[in-house]
Amino acid sequence: RHQKISGDLLLVDEPSKSPDGTNGVTVRGGTLVGLVEFGISCFDINGKDTRVDNQEFLCVFFLMHEWISDSLTVASTIISLCQSNRNTLRRGLLMIRFWINKYPEAFEANKSLAQLVESFFERVNARDLDDEAVNLGDCTSRRQWLRLDSLKKAKSSGAAVNSLVFHQLEAEQLAAQLTVLEFKAFSRIRLTDLKRYSTGESLRSSPSLERSVSLFNGLSQWVQCMILSKATPAERARVVAKFLEVAEELHRIRNYNTLMAVIGGLTHSSIARLSKTHACLSQRSQKMLIDFVELLASSNNFHTYRKEYADVPQDFKIPILAVHLKDLIQMSVALPDTVGDNDQMINWRKVSQLGLTVSVLRTAQRLLLPVEENQDLCNTLRLSLDCHYTEDDIYEVSLLREPRSLLSPSTPTKPVVFAQWVSGSKPPHPETLRRHICDMVEAVFKVYDHDRDDMISEKEFEEIAENFPFIDSFAVLDADNDGMISKTELNDYFIRANSHALKSSFKHDFHETSYFKPTFCDRCTGLLWGLIKQGWKCRGCGINVHKHCKDTVVMECRTRTSTTGQQSGSGSGGGAGGGGSQTRGGGGPGNAA
Repeated sequence: RHQKISGDLLLVDEPSKSPDGTNGVTVRGGTLVGLVEFGISCFDINGKDTRVDNQEFLCVFFLMHEWISDSLTVASTIISLCQSNRNTLRRGLLMIRFWINKYPEAFEANKSLAQLVESFFERVNARDLDDEAVNLGDCTSRRQWLRLDSLKKAKSSGAAVNSLVFHQLEAEQLAAQLTVLEFKAFSRIRLTDLKRYSTGESLRSSPSLERSVSLFNGLSQWVQCMILSKATPAERARVVAKFLEVAEELHRIRNYNTLMAVIGGLTHSSIARLSKTHACLSQRSQKMLIDFVELLASSNNFHTYRKEYADVPQDFKIPILAVHLKDLIQMSVALPDTVGDNDQMINWRKVSQLGLTVSVLRTAQRLLLPVEENQDLCNTLRLSLDCHYTEDDIYEVSLLREPRSLLSPSTPTKPVVFAQWVSGSKPPHPETLRRHICDMVEAVFKVYDHDRDDMISEKEFEEIAENFPFIDSFAVLDADNDGMISKTELNDYFIRANSHALKSSFKHDFHETSYFKPTFCDRCTGLLWGLIKQGWKCRGCGINVHKHCKDTVVMECRTRTSTTGQQSGSGSGGGAGGGGSQTRGGGGPGNAA
């Protein structure tokens, strides 16, 4: 049943049309030359009439050509093979035009490819080839890739925002701008990135894919830290409920990847173990969380998610990248790369199977973003999500917030929906981080610096700090102690803060102390009694506790200052309006799933 053609193509006879796109014959394998020759033969020219056979083969070939070779080599092979005679030249021209019309982004992303094809068209035109079937004078077909920039840009909103603060923003606003960030990162992922990762190369070899993974990690960690920045179960429950509303909006937009990151953060062991917090959730919030966990569950190879994703319209949707990358990895491992005698031919059936998964991702990248970008809010969110925390540090804070009890697990539980595919991400490049910080600072001053004196007051700062869990107090940022924060001070602080550790914000420097007036424990509120050395006092923030309470203190260490007038040790907000203690920045990659 196998048949070779010119030693470069391996075919299998079929009685009917096969899923690979050929009528009565299926391509099983071939060299690049053999596959290109077969592609050229798919075009049949009869006078002014042109028929294209095996369009599915052609679509898969051009969709997946970078999996086989680089674009310039593929284009050069087509140009070389189609110049043997006039009829083959016409077919080759039609094949290139098919490529341009179906996948113009290949030419937008590769100017050398565009120039090569442009030069070839000009040489053919110079021969005065009079053929209406391949009208090379049509600039729309041969220059289509040059118009993509205007077609793909997201709509940008010039309207000012009244607030950049988490608790003041509507869930719809947050979901929309998170989707803008997600789509920008997702749409930049190339086929070569997917190939490198699925064939076992390091995530760092694919910067575009790594940025998408880092965004996912950062969002999942930000969700956890925003919750843990609150001191009481009721406050934490309100943050959980807010993120569930954001998740509901993300689901409505069909942004499944960001939805997975948010729900992943809400179900991570550091949050799932907070029994007192979950007890404060409304029944509606609890049901929403259960429903989302069921939608994104990994059971039956993510069957529920896959079914819903396939059923929803193609207007706009972003798939869960981890799920489809897993498919590519499994197929890359399960199927051989080559077939035929001495395994010298490309396994076309493997390429076709991989193409089904790649097509899901590429189709989503071509869809139009349905929301408008708000640059100020995006810049603020981007910096918030840039901060990387270690999983151990986040879990340590969780234990401080709600110590282990009979109602909570004694050891970290396995995340409900987290996939273990993103452990290779790293913090952003320092220059990238500096740019994000600069953009965020400009956005903050644009919204809050009403008198345009390039200064932010303490009250305005407390609102801004809402988006940054465990940020330092106002006095720390006010380096010159003038009672205001300048652009330079805010910019310098965030750059410096990225070298700090999250866990340091809950570390107190206790020493045994004698008290000469009645003093109460900031942990249990009990009296510190005794003649001398009744308790322990923190040199940093000044809180006082019993000896048996000092190891379970649940409040950030805020350095005492005379300018803030804040009461030490309330721990009421971390990054929420109260300004927490030590910020941390680009630590470990986390394992956000």
